[in-house]
Amino acid sequence: MREKCKALLRYPLVLLFFAFLVIYAIADSTVNDRKESELENRTLAQKPTLTVSNLLATEENKKFSYLYEQYINDQFLGRDGWISLKSRAESLLLKVENNGVVYGDEGTMYQKFFTLQNAATSGLQIEANINALSTFAARHPGLAKVMIVPSADTILTRLLPAGAPFVEEGPWMEQIADALGENADLLDLTDTFSAHADEYLFYRTDHHWTTLGAYYGYLDYAAAVGKTPLSLDGLTAEVVEDFFGTLYSKSKQYNAVADQLTYYPGLDAEMTILQLVDPETRQAVEDAYAAGSMSEADYQKLADRTVNLYETDKLAVRDKYAMFLYGNNGFCRIAGSGEGKLMIIKDSYANSLIPFLLNNYAQIDVVDLRYLRDATVDELIEREGYDDLLVLYNFQSFSSDTNLVLLNSGV
Repeated sequence: MREKCKALLRYPLVLLFFAFLVIYAIADSTVNDRKESELENRTLAQKPTLTVSNLLATEENKKFSYLYEQYINDQFLGRDGWISLKSRAESLLLKVENNGVVYGDEGTMYQKFFTLQNAATSGLQIEANINALSTFAARHPGLAKVMIVPSADTILTRLLPAGAPFVEEGPWMEQIADALGENADLLDLTDTFSAHADEYLFYRTDHHWTTLGAYYGYLDYAAAVGKTPLSLDGLTAEVVEDFFGTLYSKSKQYNAVADQLTYYPGLDAEMTILQLVDPETRQAVEDAYAAGSMSEADYQKLADRTVNLYETDKLAVRDKYAMFLYGNNGFCRIAGSGEGKLMIIKDSYANSLIPFLLNNYAQIDVVDLRYLRDATVDELIEREGYDDLLVLYNFQSFSSDTNLVLLNSGV
């Protein structure tokens, strides 16, 4: 035994490598339960439980092997550091992509968007979403305006790496317009943004448009519905430095150029986040809490909350864009100083546009289909009698969102 130990000592690198594997495995098993990654601004995969359904699943994303692989990929020790090291190594190799993020000129980053996502059943998800939107518009003819915001790679073509095969969005925009027909107007911002392509329309390190980009979108919407647009003259802008967004969080590009986030404190207002939009259920919750039969913790999960449009506390964390509209919520109501009622069905692009609309409407109801509970869109339309309805999505999220089918829920 002693001779075997002496023999092993002749190969110190092998021993060190073996010791590293053992120590890393032990350490990794103690830290692999993070719920969220602030750096990547997303929820991390958790360790799946082996069940009959995921063991026998035929869909790839429901198989136990797939779920466990996602868990391992999200939870290994030092993940953030390894991503950063990979970014540096690939930069030295002159690669223009890391972890699904494509690097362009002038410090710009783009979500890798070379193919469209397949639907769970058959065909492309964007085709299913166009059908859902068309069906919804046909049921409410003349009510909706649909704004599909082009992706940064469609507008900032001069900054893209040569030959990057991004999805061509133009033909799909035409298909959306054709599907809507006379039932709804498509507000395609491609021409508007192309005319301002040299301006700061998109963040370099984040997948959202900037506040300036949102303002140009607002101007197009105001013109489409015959509203007098808000002028930025006389408003004081607050500029937040050192904003590193979601694309930076994915790529960890070591020499990334920070963005500036702009907002207008003069447009701030109170907003009510409605957890339950059914009046009878909401009243039952209030009555139970008042009678002492509901705990404070349970009440806070169900009660409405009044917050500000600009949650400035978020400026102290990495995901600074979450300051707009208090992040994403299922159903919100905002009182404005204009006339009429507006419903907005949206992704997170709308969050920085909505403050501009407060002078144009008396009431703005905001729906995020990902989190809407206890009501359908049609129920809300019937109940509130909206004067206008805006569906606002970025093209990439519109092409992959699996919740747009809920536009027709309950029908």
